[in-house]
Amino acid sequence: MTKVKKIIWFGILVFIILNLSIFIVTRKSYFLRKFDPVSLGELYTNSQYVIGDRSVGGIGDDGLYAFAGYYYFFQQGDISSVNFEHPPLGKYLIGLSIYLFQNENVINLVYFVLLLVTTYFLALKLTQNKIISILSVSILSINPLLLDHLIRSQLDLPFTLFFILALYTFICSLDRYKLIFISSLFWGLAFATRFFPVLIPIEVYLLYFIIRHERKMLKSYLISLLIIPLIYLVSHISFFIYHPSLHEFIRHKIWMLSWYRGSPISIGNIWRNIFTGEYIDPAGKLVANEHWNVRLPVIITLSLIPFLQKKVRNQLPIRIAYYLNLFLLLYVTFFTTGVQKYIMPVYPITSILAVRSLSFFWCIIDPCVKVIISKSKVKS
Repeated sequence: MTKVKKIIWFGILVFIILNLSIFIVTRKSYFLRKFDPVSLGELYTNSQYVIGDRSVGGIGDDGLYAFAGYYYFFQQGDISSVNFEHPPLGKYLIGLSIYLFQNENVINLVYFVLLLVTTYFLALKLTQNKIISILSVSILSINPLLLDHLIRSQLDLPFTLFFILALYTFICSLDRYKLIFISSLFWGLAFATRFFPVLIPIEVYLLYFIIRHERKMLKSYLISLLIIPLIYLVSHISFFIYHPSLHEFIRHKIWMLSWYRGSPISIGNIWRNIFTGEYIDPAGKLVANEHWNVRLPVIITLSLIPFLQKKVRNQLPIRIAYYLNLFLLLYVTFFTTGVQKYIMPVYPITSILAVRSLSFFWCIIDPCVKVIISKSKVKS
């Protein structure tokens, strides 16, 4: 990089660090308060998950996951009895945060920093441009939804981290085939963290690219896929302690899928959410998205433009990222309620592709601007 570009790069890095530091300091109580299992246990006991409609106020997802993490990690509880809807790994990690820091949210800082670092290296791999890479990270670092997840014990942030790590290592494996096993490891961790029904279609999508472009790694890829169910089973070890039967495990998963089949679907709701900041909630009411800002529709729109660029058709890593982004957007469009957090896993991808589109347009505009300026100087 030239000296000017280095200054710009470090300036953006300082902005990212300062912005994150200010956010943490102004919300330090979320990271310093001591976890209180007694009060949270009472809240869960009197919640909608235990006493149903008689519950007053209920318990939010963050409280539910925090209680489940404590219950799994400290009390070695049966994972099928508390929050069976999602796999247990993310909640075990919440329990680990409580064990190490006496707080359920501190581990989110680790996730967030690792996500920013991984996004930078993914952008560098896709664009070979350090300025585009650091700009992509800066956009991600000020995303209001991601920042909100820093102060809540949710599953979406670790899921997003594992998702992006899986994509990054997959792209790296195109040069070093053995890394495909690391990629499958991260896919397995993502699958063991949060309910993720489109993992199989994604793996088929990646298989398609391998067959078309990298047949030499086909055998390694197929073998690596065995890692995913292995990690999923290992994360359920405590289930087998309480229910030492594979038949019971399969029944439990069928039960979990049945629960999700009852979830409402609102086709196209995510696009209303993206472009207006309002969406129809599961109760059928039009509500405002508190984490929405005008950057969201701009970034999503820009992330879809690279498909029109000729270079994209000749660059396999960019194509993989672009189509994965599009694939997940289509899934959220047709098979979910359209809540914004469902597209969190592709936020790093949309940030990279959006900045890449801006740089593409800048390369067109910049020469024109220079010509106009030079002509104006001649006339004067």
